[in-house]
Amino acid sequence: MEQKAFVSLILASMLAATLHADQSQNDSPTSNEPSTPSLESTSKDAPSTPTMLNPVSAFAKKNAKLDSLNRNTYTLDKSQITDKGYNQSTNIFQYMPFVGLNDTGLGSNIDLRSQGARANTSVQVLINGVPSNMLDSSHGVTPISTLSPNTIESIEILPGGGAVMYGNGTRGGVVSITTQKRYEKPFFSAGASYGNIITSTGNNINADAKFGTKLRSGTRSPIYVSLGAAYIHQGGPRQGDLTQGAQANGSFVIDFGDRASLDFSLDYFGGSIKTSPNNSFQITPNPSKNDRDKAGYGSLHNTQHRVDASLGLVAHLSERSKLDVRTFFHLNRIDYVDSTTNLALYMNAFNNVSANQNGSFFDDKKAGVIAKYDLHHDKGRFIAGLESIYNRGERAMNQHIFWQGDPVSMMGQQVSKYDHTMKIPFQGSKWSNAAFAIEKYDFTKRFSLTGGARYEWAYYDIDVAYDSTIAMTMGNRPMQIPTTAKGSLQDSLHNYALELTPSYAYSDSGALYLKYEKGFFSPSPNSLLKRDGRSYTATNLKKEEYHTIEAGIKDFFGDFLSLSLSAFYTLTTNEFYTIGNAHSLGGVSYNNYDFTQRAGVEAFSQQFFFNDVLHFSESFTYVDARILQDNGSKTNRAIPYTSSYKATLGASLSLGRHWNLWTQHSFFGAQKDIVGGNIPAYSLSDIGVETNYGGFSLSAGVRNVFDTFYYSYYNSDKSDPIAGYGFLIGAGRTLFVQGRYEF
Repeated sequence: MEQKAFVSLILASMLAATLHADQSQNDSPTSNEPSTPSLESTSKDAPSTPTMLNPVSAFAKKNAKLDSLNRNTYTLDKSQITDKGYNQSTNIFQYMPFVGLNDTGLGSNIDLRSQGARANTSVQVLINGVPSNMLDSSHGVTPISTLSPNTIESIEILPGGGAVMYGNGTRGGVVSITTQKRYEKPFFSAGASYGNIITSTGNNINADAKFGTKLRSGTRSPIYVSLGAAYIHQGGPRQGDLTQGAQANGSFVIDFGDRASLDFSLDYFGGSIKTSPNNSFQITPNPSKNDRDKAGYGSLHNTQHRVDASLGLVAHLSERSKLDVRTFFHLNRIDYVDSTTNLALYMNAFNNVSANQNGSFFDDKKAGVIAKYDLHHDKGRFIAGLESIYNRGERAMNQHIFWQGDPVSMMGQQVSKYDHTMKIPFQGSKWSNAAFAIEKYDFTKRFSLTGGARYEWAYYDIDVAYDSTIAMTMGNRPMQIPTTAKGSLQDSLHNYALELTPSYAYSDSGALYLKYEKGFFSPSPNSLLKRDGRSYTATNLKKEEYHTIEAGIKDFFGDFLSLSLSAFYTLTTNEFYTIGNAHSLGGVSYNNYDFTQRAGVEAFSQQFFFNDVLHFSESFTYVDARILQDNGSKTNRAIPYTSSYKATLGASLSLGRHWNLWTQHSFFGAQKDIVGGNIPAYSLSDIGVETNYGGFSLSAGVRNVFDTFYYSYYNSDKSDPIAGYGFLIGAGRTLFVQGRYEF
């Protein structure tokens, strides 16, 4: 009993850090057409991006090709977002082909090609053209949930690669989210939506408005302006879960004749997030639908602020060439306002144990400049670029656990008071500098070859400290147990990427391609140091590199069928992985798998009937993601938190000029968690109706029609009851309605 009481107190002390991690469950993105290039182009007059998901056959036929750099891209436009009445931006990705959402306990990250727990560092997310992944990989959740769905103009997906153009962390692919566009004439839009989770207590309310216009028309220097605002009220399926916030954005573009343009965009989110820790299997060993609305064992409250700003100048050096230079700034900060928790679950010998982390925070800042030269020549296209990005990540855990009560026996003494304070400030910066070049050469009208290379140098500067003091009253004698440690590291890494893609256009609408890409991962500062008792030492991780081979075809048959199919194989050497975190019983450890593989296929098709009155779309993704060799020993384990397949099915039916019926379905394969526990497969289905009269539109429907039970987070590691051994249940059947007005 004495040892159990002492261990219970230590466990409770470590739990506060877990609450620190649980608090970082929010995200956010955005982007801007005039100031942020799409995955395909680098300015407004570059060739258009293939929009394989647009349900208009003539448009799809025109764009159902590889882009001008032989890359396989997929696009979701604004109408396909607003028509579905999404209340949360994360819901959009549940139904997108090839895209998954991965939650390892801290919030959802976008996943492509089964990156699993590495999704936050192996899928690059661009918000207004700015990389928005957090530098802190251990707590990093890309802030997509701070973005109101109705502010999104488009989402572009580049599955599996892009290392030459986009650099570090693109093994899974690149996602670009855009929120702004040019308006040639006055435009106004306003809307409101409401969603009710029938099976629990959560309600969602969104409201937004946007205005855009063109000023100084008829002159050689017109100005394009847009302003927008949104209110977000997101209730979760659990009692007490509520995110409230406001988003504001704006942009302007000035054209100086035909020779140059200057653009600026700004997007801001400020909000309050109230939630609780992940549910524990210790309390609910066999979760069911009846447990959806149960809050975690505690109460957490934080605030979040995000700023994305970009300033760019595009100079047309000739009719075929231009120079695009832009600077940007990104901020994502989470502050702990009131995080007081009862820890009795982990301290069976004590009652009324309180812990708070007030004053703790996460802060991620990014500033940089990117310059691109783009030349369309007689035989193809050439792009060269330079970029310099400085990223600084800070976090501080200020934890205080306090208990005082009737004496209990511990270590042969009667303990009547326990007071544990812990302060762990961390500062890590990464300054990345890169040069790259890509050439697409058309040997004939049918055959082209794209090749490129990138060199990247990253400099690291890290400072971390650990200060812990345990004060106890044993009998009538007070005692203290202090522990301190400090560490610092300066280091630099050199990496390079290569790409080679031949493509053959066998018809006006169809093309075959074969791609090879060599990419890399440049680690986050937090993974370069580890604490060993009273000192910090370097983790000495090996350099991670990957090699991808991909073959694919895209075509449009007649006016009714589009089809894309690709197969890929990615071999990664020295893939980084982490066991536990700073709050786990055994601490945190970093290591490399010798070899991992991801082999799979991606298929997408659309069919249009009766002059697009009836429209179907289907997609299927299969990925075999596994560890081939670990620490010199061959193995065949599945990479944790990777689903073997995802399939989507959608259909829409136009009823006259004003009504449209639609349905969408997603099927997700089973997964393994960190200790090999089974996360069951599940499917989600939505149905809805939309009507349009003039500038008014109304959408209504039901999400998760069949009230499917599924886990959005799952960890069955019994050896880690604080940082692991928990779960979150996804939302049940939900009604939604949305009204909009545009002119």
